[in-house]
Amino acid sequence: MAGTRLVPVFPLPDVVFFPSTILPLHIFELRYRAMVKDALAGDGVFAVALLQPGWERDYRRSPAFYPVATLGRMEDVETTHDGRYLLRLVGTGRVRLGEVARETPYRIVHADAIPERPVDVEDPSLRRAKLDLLASQVCLVRELAGTAHTGLILDDNLSFEAAVNGACTILPVETAVRQSLLEIDDLLERHRRAAKILDEILERVLRLKSLRGRDEGGSGAN
Repeated sequence: MAGTRLVPVFPLPDVVFFPSTILPLHIFELRYRAMVKDALAGDGVFAVALLQPGWERDYRRSPAFYPVATLGRMEDVETTHDGRYLLRLVGTGRVRLGEVARETPYRIVHADAIPERPVDVEDPSLRRAKLDLLASQVCLVRELAGTAHTGLILDDNLSFEAAVNGACTILPVETAVRQSLLEIDDLLERHRRAAKILDEILERVLRLKSLRGRDEGGSGAN
């Protein structure tokens, strides 16, 4: 997407959508059913934006959302017998949402593509950084789930962007932190911050596990 265009906006609480990730959606509100129906008749895209704090007071009208969002393309759209939609949204790029062109039944806004600084995909250090990030993810999920079978794999075919943004998506942090990661224009810097957060969380989890193990071991001593 180049330049400014009009895009429908699907604002959500607690969800930060990143490029090169997939967001499963269940669309049941009437206004957003209309949005999906219209998008299907057009280019099949809309933006997902994070609602700002206090959205509950104005949800039925037009609660404020963060201006940096992600544009997504619909795939595998299914319609239920009562008119709801089940679909997968594939993140295609970040956008900056501006002036509202139409308020009802759903908002359509002027959006500008946000370019990201390109990375050298041939750089071997990126591959190492990607695999280290994926390994930390697998370790954290394994420790939190308490099982070696996490469903995550070290997929070397995954792009650096997909690995970084996928990690940002599942970080067990406050939503505002994930939004701040989305707003970083430099993918290398986003990777650096996400990896630091992930490693800090993993370190805390392992420390707590070690302390718990010592406590349980000591409780059985005579």
